[in-house]
Amino acid sequence: MPTRLVDCTNNGKLAFTSGLRGQVLTRQDGMHAIYFKWKVASGNERHFENAWLTLTELIRDERGGLGSRLHRCADGYYFAYAQWPSEAFWVAQPEATARMVELRDQMREFAELVEGPLRGDVVVDLLVSVTPDQVKHAGDCTAEHE
Repeated sequence: MPTRLVDCTNNGKLAFTSGLRGQVLTRQDGMHAIYFKWKVASGNERHFENAWLTLTELIRDERGGLGSRLHRCADGYYFAYAQWPSEAFWVAQPEATARMVELRDQMREFAELVEGPLRGDVVVDLLVSVTPDQVKHAGDCTAEHE
């Protein structure tokens, strides 16, 4: 059972409940981030991206991860940043499912992990999520600022 965000009136704090362990964690318990960097073999970019996407969706939907972003650098490297409710929540995850292992193996087939996992608690979070449509229209307001 995936983790669910809970609307909690606990002084406006966001809480997480885990169907896996029944624990409740609040943002004050410390959001946790994981960073990975890969060198993807030329010509295998789409294969790597698809395996990463499917694995990340499984982790988010079935394990309570808070999502991730995959970035491609100009030099062919990729890096990803994933967020979890807390380090304790991440560490308490059960063994990977057969499908998760299969997807990790596919990623290894197409790329070499060169850095990570680097783990740390979020100290300050100023990241703003926007939709592609918002980015596309971001230039529309430049005339207002001239």
